[in-house]
Amino acid sequence: MNKILRKYNHEQLLNQLDLLSQREKANLEESLSIINFEDIAKLYKDVYVDRKIELPQNIKDIDTTIINDISEEEKLKIKNIGLRGIEKGKFAAVLMAGGQGTRLEHNGPKGTFKFEGISLFEMQARQIKILSETLNVTIPWVIMTSNINHEETLQFFEVNQYFNLNKENVHFFIQPNIVALSESGELLLNEDKQLMTTPNGNGGIFEALQTSGTIQLLKQMGVTHIYLNNIDNVLVKVLDPILCGYAIESDAEVTTKTIRAKKNESAGRVVEVDGKKQVIEYTELPEGKENIYRNANIGIHIFKLDFIMQHASSEIPYHLAVKQLAQLDETFTVVKKPTLKFEKFYFDIFKYADTFKTVQFDRLEEFSPLKNKEGTDSIATAYEALKRMHRL
Repeated sequence: MNKILRKYNHEQLLNQLDLLSQREKANLEESLSIINFEDIAKLYKDVYVDRKIELPQNIKDIDTTIINDISEEEKLKIKNIGLRGIEKGKFAAVLMAGGQGTRLEHNGPKGTFKFEGISLFEMQARQIKILSETLNVTIPWVIMTSNINHEETLQFFEVNQYFNLNKENVHFFIQPNIVALSESGELLLNEDKQLMTTPNGNGGIFEALQTSGTIQLLKQMGVTHIYLNNIDNVLVKVLDPILCGYAIESDAEVTTKTIRAKKNESAGRVVEVDGKKQVIEYTELPEGKENIYRNANIGIHIFKLDFIMQHASSEIPYHLAVKQLAQLDETFTVVKKPTLKFEKFYFDIFKYADTFKTVQFDRLEEFSPLKNKEGTDSIATAYEALKRMHRL
């Protein structure tokens, strides 16, 4: 192992090995033994050293169904198509819930944060329960956690008796991790004297669905579509029958719920690039044309299960995030330094889809993200939205 570390210039880790106990050294070497050092070196070079953000060309606004322009009769027809699909067991709810409540100054997984005694997890569980009982159908609820909140999340569900859902219908899997690196490309030790890794972004969900066996399980249950959303949006409509109806009617591989973007809103835009659906960050849109793209991404999508099965292992690029993370220096002192995190984004899988549908809904009814303790997208704004929509 020393020879490999020296070859790939991990000098600090090499020196730290000598300061570890035999057990600590054995545990670290076990972690290092499964690393492809060549891949890590290439990742560092491609994503950090030679980093290039190539702005896409030929961007155009994506063909969109505006829900407020649809007649009540047509909406009812689409909704009934969706309800029939849910009733037949064609849909599974998939929740991305790997984050902590740190920015809310909440100790624990973000999903455990409560408004008037009701957690974010329970808000979504209640919707699934109502649909399940109304339609007399088993609805699988699949939840992606992370290594930092998995055990706490499981314990929370146990203590709360799975919010009166059947425990057998709630499935958990853990988001994959990837090594973090110093700005010089070296592997690092965390405060526990273990190899520092971080979650590999929400785009790791597809790989994790496959490796955990969850995709195969859903297929066996007769599921044809997965309805993906995250824990942040307090107004999310889990398994919205209207969106489900459009997914069935259009037969699209990817069906997306959007809202109309506000002027200069720093939200990703759902657009079309060279005939493919794509999400482009606001900062990467053509200068002076930022506001001509009308669809803001709010992280709600329906994927055909067969599409995910086919592309779960397809290549999705890593993106760079530089964060101040606690780590051990050469003397085993805990320090915070700029650290390279590598993240995949789930929407990068869109490029593999040949068919897609986009439906724009009303912002006030659909979207209120909970990200900060105060200010924009805060506890106060989320609470106001919940009260306004009579969700509490």
